[in-house]
Amino acid sequence: MTDAGIVLVLIASVAAIVNGALGHGFSSITVPVALLVYTNRVLNPALVLVEVCINSYVLLMSRASLGAVWKRLLPIVLGLFPGIVLGALLLSTVNPEWLKLFVYTSLLPLILLQAAGVRRPVRLTALGAPFGTGLGILYSLTTISGPPLALLFNNQGLVKQEFRAALGMIASPSRP
Repeated sequence: MTDAGIVLVLIASVAAIVNGALGHGFSSITVPVALLVYTNRVLNPALVLVEVCINSYVLLMSRASLGAVWKRLLPIVLGLFPGIVLGALLLSTVNPEWLKLFVYTSLLPLILLQAAGVRRPVRLTALGAPFGTGLGILYSLTTISGPPLALLFNNQGLVKQEFRAALGMIASPSRP
């Protein structure tokens, strides 16, 4: 195994521990660090397989709370599909170095806002489909969707199991 492979295994192990504790965060930790070693074209296919398993498990374990959130999340899920297609098209044309810059500059403010405990009520009815499209693009390019989702769901007032069910519901369709 190469040094880069060992680094990736260590990063993924730490990310898996965080994901187990919070219910999200695997890609949010793995991708920004792993992009320093691998390009997105190499990293994305491997992480998509891992994320499908993780998010399917989260959705299965939180299925009792799915009824409380699914109607509010439907516009986001419908917006994901055009975003995923557009992001997949962009992935083949975007310079990997510019993509790294995009990842760091777009996600860092979201992570900092969440860490600062910013809470503002947001109505999903007006925001759902465009948010889903942007999320689909971001996920297709980077395999990261956690920070924007966590920030949005934290501002919805969801309890822990509803939060996990919502993440599982949104994250599962965004992993084609």
